[in-house]
Amino acid sequence: MQFGAGGYITGITYHPSAQGLAYLRTDIGGVYRRNPGSSTWVPLNDDLNRDDRQLEGAASLAIDPSDSQKLYVAAGMYLPASGRNGAILRSADRGATWSRTELPFRLGGNSDGRGTGERLQVDPNKSSILFLGTNQNGLYKSTDGGVSWSQVPGFPTSAGTTFVLFDKSSSNVGTATRTLYVGIAATSGETLYRSIDGGTTWAPVPGGPAGLMPVQGALDGSGNLVLTYANGLGPTNITAGAVYKLTPASTSWNNITPVTPSGGLPFGYGGLAVDARNPNTIVVSTINRSSTGDDLYKSSDGGKTWTGLNANSTHAAPANPWVTAYYGGSLAGKMGHWISDIDIDPFDSNHIMYNTGYGLWESNNLGSATVAWLFNVSGIEESGITAPLVSPSSGAHLFTALGDVAGARYDTSFNSGSGYFSSPNSSSYSVDVAELNTNVVARTTSTALMLSSDNGISWRQSAGIVGYDAGRIAVSATGTTLLWVPGGLSALYSTNGGATWVLSKGYPVTGAVNSGKFFNPVADKVANGYFYTYDYSAGTILESANNGQGFAPIYSGLDILPTSSSQHQLASVPGSVRRDLWLATPNGLWHINGAGAAPVKIANVQSAYGVGFGMAGAGQSYPAIYLSAKIDNVSGIYQSLDAGATWKRINDDKHQWGGANYVTGDMRVFGRVYVGANRGGVIIGELQ
Repeated sequence: MQFGAGGYITGITYHPSAQGLAYLRTDIGGVYRRNPGSSTWVPLNDDLNRDDRQLEGAASLAIDPSDSQKLYVAAGMYLPASGRNGAILRSADRGATWSRTELPFRLGGNSDGRGTGERLQVDPNKSSILFLGTNQNGLYKSTDGGVSWSQVPGFPTSAGTTFVLFDKSSSNVGTATRTLYVGIAATSGETLYRSIDGGTTWAPVPGGPAGLMPVQGALDGSGNLVLTYANGLGPTNITAGAVYKLTPASTSWNNITPVTPSGGLPFGYGGLAVDARNPNTIVVSTINRSSTGDDLYKSSDGGKTWTGLNANSTHAAPANPWVTAYYGGSLAGKMGHWISDIDIDPFDSNHIMYNTGYGLWESNNLGSATVAWLFNVSGIEESGITAPLVSPSSGAHLFTALGDVAGARYDTSFNSGSGYFSSPNSSSYSVDVAELNTNVVARTTSTALMLSSDNGISWRQSAGIVGYDAGRIAVSATGTTLLWVPGGLSALYSTNGGATWVLSKGYPVTGAVNSGKFFNPVADKVANGYFYTYDYSAGTILESANNGQGFAPIYSGLDILPTSSSQHQLASVPGSVRRDLWLATPNGLWHINGAGAAPVKIANVQSAYGVGFGMAGAGQSYPAIYLSAKIDNVSGIYQSLDAGATWKRINDDKHQWGGANYVTGDMRVFGRVYVGANRGGVIIGELQ
């Protein structure tokens, strides 16, 4: 079920000796490969499970220049103490299978600086040697093909880095490369280090611009080092930058900045590509030039003169209609945002790709007066699912709420141009459909509550929703009542289509206004006007029987979760009876089989994260249940056709997607299941 990118692609790498072989890395969606002769990107980290989901943050990616089968990833998502330690993923078959070395520190694949240069590199002359520049732990080296690692003495042990670069010409094949450069993630002190003895000793390179850090570096084939600079790690909070060329033999610096940032137009420089076939061709990108959008600048004379490509480009995304609205709206006339990497095909000087915060642009005519860019992202899915997937009994088959790119409604073709939500360059945080009147749909965005009376085809903004964060929304069974829960506040209800709102009584409150924490509202799918919520801090389910006017506890003593709001879901069963509820939490699964029934904990389910329902199996009256869970100590996606008495795992170890938070079936198609993949997008399965 393709949406098409929708997230930050942080790095692009062509293989220098295998024509047509390319890789890219993302901040939360792992790495991808494009095979020679193909236009489709293949995800390489679908095998990561929930416990290893932070390894989907690809801090750096390295190819072996002398062996096109080998691939390495420095994996790890976050730097704070709550993050998982990083790991080196090693592959000898282009990412089809992996071996792993755990690291004793964290890597920031989704932290500031994720768009800087490649910190992990293979020695181009002796491929058993690799160097890894870390985010905050200095420099590490491997001499056995990435199996084991040790910190490099003589290099600042607590330094953060921005790139590692080998000068292949400094040695011969079979001998360790003698000259290396490492960029330092700092705007003061020494910001560029060099070794001329294969990394045994290191010394700072004197000179260079003050108040800036090197972001990326590339050698131009004549022994010169080209560097982009910014005054921050990015991709945000950058206000200054430059482009320099260093002649190492004389340690002379030459400022070749295309356009100097100013107070009225602040930005930095990030992406950098030097044409392997013509080193005088250099392309650089601005970064965080938010007011006018980022731009690419091209030089054909080694940086003496530059041409801005924004004014000389066209962009088209025929396979991804949401992009047209995206860059045709607030990005109209712009190249994109968060441009931090550029790569020119080493076999074709006209072939170039650059990244953005929402995908990848590619051109085959860089040398033309007007450069035509296509959004070539087939196979890349990095859109983040922010709320339970909704598959109602009629109308569109699926509704999704997505971060950054709003979301979509999918009809039976799953490719409807009218299905993408309006204002696609925003986030949606919840979506709900009136089960018995599916024309009524509501969703929350980062700034507003949006309503639809035609099954999500067109939208209008609800009145009176200002001053709070996105919140969560639930729609009663026939659509006559809306229950809205902004962050940190009690619930509000409306019985006039969102024209006016009244404060609910008895609804639990999570904390301060705009805290980003919610007790999610849930509408009964059978009985109109009934709503529920699960107070995870107290282990209590509350109910309203009067359109949200008042809430009272109906069950206590259930699972009490940390106040950080661990992933959980309370769900109402469509086509059943009033108060038929399932509660999925990290400590188990509970079922309430109608009004008056006591909660029953389902045996053998150790952990549950998302639950949904689909068309009943042959001879069954109760809907099929779909569950993201750990059952009998095996994590996966499960199906039950007998109301939870037995479960069948329906995914395998190669398809775990970092552990799915949300899953549901289709109430009109037996065996169809939708999985909100943690690595991005929606996976659709058809079970027989």
